[in-house]
Amino acid sequence: MVKDLKRTPLNSWHREHGGQMIEFAGWEMPVAYPQGILEEHLKTRRFGGLFDISHMGRFLIRGIDAIPFMQHVLTNNVMALDPGVAQYTLIQNEEGGSIDDAYVYRLEEGDPSLETNYLLVVNAANKEKDWNWFLDHKKRYKNVVVDDKTDEIG
Repeated sequence: MVKDLKRTPLNSWHREHGGQMIEFAGWEMPVAYPQGILEEHLKTRRFGGLFDISHMGRFLIRGIDAIPFMQHVLTNNVMALDPGVAQYTLIQNEEGGSIDDAYVYRLEEGDPSLETNYLLVVNAANKEKDWNWFLDHKKRYKNVVVDDKTDEIG
């Protein structure tokens, strides 16, 4: 395994529980555990599961134009989100096709027509492509800020 892979804050937990570690998009991530995929599936169905998303891209989107910007680049209506709520969405291309799937979270309470913070979680393997897409499209929106917080928050 490559020595300079990034590690999530849960890396030691994965190792302590026998996670079979692989390289994924520059990160050291578990692909399987000793009990096997069927047992893992059954336990998740019965008791719930936890998926470490620390390797995924995290973009903070804020500003007065955050909502119009996201209404343009995402398929779902971010105006429907209450504070603290997330929704699955697609990042769409100019023809309405899918570039990637993502989760968008509304972070703060208040009037959504004013400055509201959103967090967009994108797939690790597509992070750079998604980032460049957003930077290209934010040029149309004067009062939106898109920050890559991937290395700062988990």
